[in-house]
Amino acid sequence: MALTLAACEPVREEKGYRLDQEQVAQLEVGSTNKDRVLELMGSPSSISTFPQAGEAWYYIGKKTAHFAFFEKKVLEQNVIVIEFDQNEVVKSIKNYDKDDAREVDLVERTTPTGGNELGFFEQMFGNFGRFNPGQ
Repeated sequence: MALTLAACEPVREEKGYRLDQEQVAQLEVGSTNKDRVLELMGSPSSISTFPQAGEAWYYIGKKTAHFAFFEKKVLEQNVIVIEFDQNEVVKSIKNYDKDDAREVDLVERTTPTGGNELGFFEQMFGNFGRFNPGQ
């Protein structure tokens, strides 16, 4: 009985950045620079790809749980976005949680390519006789 109940215990996972509100509270817009952010928060999970008006650092963390083979349930999700101005000083701090998340619909289309569609036998036997090492 105890073994059966132990098997029903959910598997919990924690991935990414561990949010510490005390560290985030020490960041001041307009005065904290990148070096201080790195000292307080550590390396970001991701950095903005196209920093036109300044760079942005993302600290991303998620806690999930699931039973056996069932789909994972998101218990907690946090994204801290720290934007910097051109002088590498904090311009803004945004905090997103699980309630701010949005589902993204994936597009099922495929890009057409030129060439031939090869069948199974063409792929398996297509090169027989093409190469003659004796010549």
